[in-house]
Amino acid sequence: MIDWKFPWQAQCLCGQVSMTISEPPMASFACHCRDCQKLTGGAYSLTLMLPAHGLQSEGETEVGGLHRDSLRHHFCTYCKNWLYTDGFAEGLVNFRPSLLDDSSWVIPFAETFTCERLPAAQTGATMSFDRFPDESDFPEMLEGFIKSGIHPR
Repeated sequence: MIDWKFPWQAQCLCGQVSMTISEPPMASFACHCRDCQKLTGGAYSLTLMLPAHGLQSEGETEVGGLHRDSLRHHFCTYCKNWLYTDGFAEGLVNFRPSLLDDSSWVIPFAETFTCERLPAAQTGATMSFDRFPDESDFPEMLEGFIKSGIHPR
């Protein structure tokens, strides 16, 4: 059994939004899609998928990035840091783990949209998907993440 050592603290770049994580992540991902590349300004976005009730946020946020019914990207209203995304699945959020006070342990277990991966972008992920994984892939992926032992030391 993994000792997750909760709560975890996180904040945006300017510190006006603080977050507390109180539940273990279900998986860690690197997404190489062009949208994530543009949102991050980097080669991919790094995500911890969490139960929504395991993320508490204090401070003013706004929805930005791509405006879709199925995705809501939350940003700090002042520094515009991308904080988390919800709306993609009921009861789940994708949290940006680089905002954690200690993100040194975060490794993506799975990577998505490798068809759009930049040539030099390597993540070390165990599982790779050309696009977004099919719903039938999630049980193996979630179980694999738990077995991988990726957690704070």
